[in-house]
Amino acid sequence: MTRNRWLIILLVLLMAFVSACGQAAEEPTATPVPATNTPVAPTNTPVPPTDTPVPPTDTPVPPTDTPVPPTDTPVPPTPTPAAVDAFEVVREAAAAYLGSDKAPTISAEALFEILNDGDESNDPFILSVRAPDAYAKGHVPGAINIPWKELAKPENLAKLPTDQQIVVYCYTGHTGQLSTTALNLLGYDAVNLKFGMMGWTQDDEVLGTARYDPATSPDYPLETEANVAEETYDLPELAIDVAAPDDVVRAAVDAYLSSDKAPTTSAEALFEVLNDGDESNDPVILSVRGPDDYANGHIPGAINIPWKQLADPASLAQLPPDQPIVVYCYTGHTGQLSTTILATLGYDATNLKYGMMGWTQDDTVLNTARYDPATSPDYGTQAGS
Repeated sequence: MTRNRWLIILLVLLMAFVSACGQAAEEPTATPVPATNTPVAPTNTPVPPTDTPVPPTDTPVPPTDTPVPPTDTPVPPTPTPAAVDAFEVVREAAAAYLGSDKAPTISAEALFEILNDGDESNDPFILSVRAPDAYAKGHVPGAINIPWKELAKPENLAKLPTDQQIVVYCYTGHTGQLSTTALNLLGYDAVNLKFGMMGWTQDDEVLGTARYDPATSPDYPLETEANVAEETYDLPELAIDVAAPDDVVRAAVDAYLSSDKAPTTSAEALFEVLNDGDESNDPVILSVRGPDDYANGHIPGAINIPWKQLADPASLAQLPPDQPIVVYCYTGHTGQLSTTILATLGYDATNLKYGMMGWTQDDTVLNTARYDPATSPDYGTQAGS
């Protein structure tokens, strides 16, 4: 019995073993792990840098559409240039010219001699300020042509030398003297051919204007009693629109030359105005002759300011800025010089054509050589343009 009992016990153990092995072959059931509150410490193991370079990307970065707000930094204003007193600038230029020793005129005889002395180094630059058609009919040999009304244009001034004397001429000496004065105000060395083409040639077709004739010249009254300006006047303001202060004189000259102001008036026209019975239209009459010649005889009512003193403020204060002024001298030349200065300064001035030579036949009062066609030279001209 004992042997059988051990066999039974062995069989039971064997069956229990087989059953346990079968359960181990099945999928185990996950047993939940209880959470721990203990933090996991980070590792301190450094990551070694890579030596492999990262190639740049070729992908373009699109522009941003976000506007850039303007800065609030203030921009300092541009300094306003100081106002230019145009009248004073022109007056100073006139005073510098009148204070120089430049002669206003040169005779035809003197010019001819210089041009034919065999020395070209002293030859002046010759400028005709006559109209182109008159220039084409005949001009002083070698002369170039710039009509006087266009003289102060920059493109025409660029044709003139600044290091050589310029001899200017016109028909009878008047617009030649006007142009000569304008050039001297602008700093050129200019002189006027006395009596213009009338003093150079006897060819009336080339001259193209009425020649002065003492036989037909009028003889109007004179007086010897001095006249004094009854009051003094404020100097006029000269409104000139220029881009640069250095252009003031040129702009003032050009404004006068481009205007419709007549440079001269005849003795007949002046006499008529003075004797029409209407004093309201009478001009101021200004003699720019020397004091002795003025005292020897002058146009009735004329005051006297010698031409060299004309740019002095005290002299200008004797002249009204809002009334016509008729200027006269001996033969029309320094009268035209003075008229040009006054007109450039803004005065309403005109010159008595031929000066006292055109007003009186009294050579004692005239006190200078009267133009005489019988003794005037004839040096010939060059035709064409």
